[in-house]
Amino acid sequence: ASVKCLYRRDQKNMPGSQREVFNAIEEGIEFNWLTLPINYVGNKTIEKVKIVKMQLGSPDETGRRNPEQIQNSEYEIQCDLIVEALGFDPENVPLMFNEPDLQITSKGTIKIDYKTMMTEIDGVFAAGDIVRGASLVVWSIKDGRDTAKNIHNYLEKSTQHLLSNSARK
Repeated sequence: ASVKCLYRRDQKNMPGSQREVFNAIEEGIEFNWLTLPINYVGNKTIEKVKIVKMQLGSPDETGRRNPEQIQNSEYEIQCDLIVEALGFDPENVPLMFNEPDLQITSKGTIKIDYKTMMTEIDGVFAAGDIVRGASLVVWSIKDGRDTAKNIHNYLEKSTQHLLSNSARK
């Protein structure tokens, strides 16, 4: 699997930590600078993200150059998962996912079993900032990889259980 980070500015004008960017690149993350996701494409599941190319325009009052869309520069890339990184403030997670049984911590993050990365809802897993709170992207990558292994193990056990039950019939 590969991970791409789409960002509307260039690396020089990114407000985040350059060390975090370097660490992410070391982990194999591909940065697509001056790109902006504008639409998700798929039939019941995500298949592609539609992107528009950006350019840096005039500086704003803080001196940062504002990103501007380049007309007729849209294109699509294949994907099967999208993780939006939109800021540092917690959301009302149960409402966001229309899942009132989803338990949250006092920090507003999702409550999980750290051994399995599973929430209190059977078969529902969580990782990254939604569990840790605002943190480095490399921790989210590590959590994502660990969670993927736990999901794989969970599905294997579920499949074995289903097969053994059907064999008894």
